Amino acid sequence: MRATPLLRSELEALFPEAFKTHQPRRHDTISTGISEVDLATGGIPVSTLSEICGSGKTSVLTSLLAHASHEHYCALVDGKDSFDPASADAAGANLSRLLWVRCGKSKQKLPPLEQAFAIADILLHSGGFGLVAVDLGDFSDRLLNKIEPAIWFRFARAVEKQRTALVFIEEQHHARSCAGLVLNLKTKHSPLSSTLIMKLEFEAELIRTADKKLPSSVRPIFALRTEWA
Repeated sequence: MRATPLLRSELEALFPEAFKTHQPRRHDTISTGISEVDLATGGIPVSTLSEICGSGKTSVLTSLLAHASHEHYCALVDGKDSFDPASADAAGANLSRLLWVRCGKSKQKLPPLEQAFAIADILLHSGGFGLVAVDLGDFSDRLLNKIEPAIWFRFARAVEKQRTALVFIEEQHHARSCAGLVLNLKTKHSPLSSTLIMKLEFEAELIRTADKKLPSSVRPIFALRTEWA
């Protein structure tokens, strides 16, 4: 039975939230600096855990840091000390606004992977960073598969309370439903050449988007200067 206008108004007065139309949460985003990727994803969502995986992940990370560091303070948790600041500088990153944490270089007894997660947790809860990127790309999938789902869930819940984009760089995605955005990159095959390849084409596959719905088969193709990862 439909409520009469009078009854509805009385109910609305008592329970105003019950009659509000649900509006999906809108995420602020940070540009990757790659127009094809930004057009497909809308950018890297803030207050969300994202994953960038596959070949080309280092080039996308470099581009992301280059663009984000001009508007935000950024942090990079470098799990295997593989970050090349010269490449980031050449790409236009503002290194004075980038905190680079090199795991395995301190006197801590924690293994590098455990250090990476512990440091990411500290940085995320400290606030003040628009972007926290955690590079786990050089760790084996066998090792990353041992990470308990509760850890990913805790990071996903923690970042929801922060004005921070939390991005994990991996060979394969592991956070499952805890990730708001999953971008999987594949190298497009190109003809063999006797000269050094300075640019490669990549195909970006959207496995998950910020609204938790699987997108249609959007696979933008873009070219980047090689970072060899």
